[in-house]
Amino acid sequence: MKKGIIVLLIAVLVSGFAFASLTGNAGIIYEAAFDKDNFAFITENKKSLSFSFTFASESVEIAGDEDVHVEVAASAKFILGSRVDGGKGIFIDDGTVDEGNGIGAVIKLDTAKIVGKNWYVDVTGTQDAYDYAKAAVLTIKSKEVKDDFGNFKKLDNQAASYVSSYDAIDGVTVGFNGFTFSGGVDYLKLSDALSVHAGSATIETPEFAFNDDAVKVQAAAELSRGVLTIPTTQVKIAATAVGASAKATVAIQDITVGAAVDMGLDYMGAEDGIATDKETQFNVDARVDFKYNFVDASIYTYAGKAGLEFGDGFKYYKDFYLEAKAAFDLNAFELPLKVTVSAKNITNAEVETLLLAPVKGGIDPSIKVEFAKDAITAAASFGINTESKVWKALAYGTYAFEKFTAGAGVYLNGASEMKSVGFGAFAESDKLVNGAKFGLAYGLSPADVYSDGAAACIADADLYTSDFKADPAAMGSVAAYCKITF
Repeated sequence: MKKGIIVLLIAVLVSGFAFASLTGNAGIIYEAAFDKDNFAFITENKKSLSFSFTFASESVEIAGDEDVHVEVAASAKFILGSRVDGGKGIFIDDGTVDEGNGIGAVIKLDTAKIVGKNWYVDVTGTQDAYDYAKAAVLTIKSKEVKDDFGNFKKLDNQAASYVSSYDAIDGVTVGFNGFTFSGGVDYLKLSDALSVHAGSATIETPEFAFNDDAVKVQAAAELSRGVLTIPTTQVKIAATAVGASAKATVAIQDITVGAAVDMGLDYMGAEDGIATDKETQFNVDARVDFKYNFVDASIYTYAGKAGLEFGDGFKYYKDFYLEAKAAFDLNAFELPLKVTVSAKNITNAEVETLLLAPVKGGIDPSIKVEFAKDAITAAASFGINTESKVWKALAYGTYAFEKFTAGAGVYLNGASEMKSVGFGAFAESDKLVNGAKFGLAYGLSPADVYSDGAAACIADADLYTSDFKADPAAMGSVAAYCKITF
């Protein structure tokens, strides 16, 4: 049986060749930057490349009998791309990083299961901690994730969320009648004076539906525990995490209400059989969504000692956080408008960092009005922080002509008085030459215009580079660019 699995797996990887592809982009940016006394003209080439041979990913069944069989799914990819400095492998860059070319291979055993009529056992690993509730307004500016080669890549504007500190151990995952169980155990005796044991387990129910699918519920839980034991002193250093999650939706005619919650109990410390010195933390986050016709609203909250992470610099909302958001789509009334109001940190919780003492974070209310009809898109937004009194406003619009799209925007910010003014404008076209995009931009970051697109830059004040109020002599920059995507 084992030999048959190996032979068929090799057949998938070797003879299951599907296609080879060359993807990436190449381009050039000319930037002229100037102020009252200085002038600079800069040329920059941008390029990224991915050349990959991809082998088909498919399931292989080896029948033991009619009801029980083995399923193996695998995939392989050989990639030529750009290395990240200090990375473990290669990373196919997004046009903003170019550290030279490298070659690598990703071979993945996606699943290896013994499957029955209503059950399976997957030997490729255990489940991660479950995360049902996520913020609708608060985002993490630089969440790190790993690519296929183990390099870290930062993803912008990911939803903030609390997740249990559960630590998964390698093991098996079992499915039975829609339920999913996973677990693993490790034990390591380093010497007569030191040993380590750890274990983890998860469970998730299927989505139960009631009343003709009008009500749906699902739940999950996880547990992990690691103990470092020093027999000569009878001291145990233990870390335990218990997590639970649940979600439900109720749909009645045009009304849909959804709720999700994640909670965790974490403790760690010394246990010597006589006295216990350990720190215990309870954390929970929850979100409620409401949809009716043209209204889409949500409330998200977090409470706990771990802190809710946001932004760069290890910033956390301490103890308690509350936000709300409501969007009104007036297209239901034949008005091409969408109005969104939101507020972050409604309770004015403290902000904690690793270097500074906690300070009040301030409430962040904001409003945004969007217009879209035919070739026109436009929006205006305003937000203010009640503690720092810092405010910001943005207005922009774009128009799609037959051969090109043009747009402009203005960004203002300040506190007690206006501090800075930024202005951006662009015109770009992907219809002049098939496969190529030409553009001209003013006051916007050339690199961001190239990678994100000029329309995205106009809609995001963080990507503006002109600042006339702060330095009236800084008249800004003009960038012309060409991007060929393949």
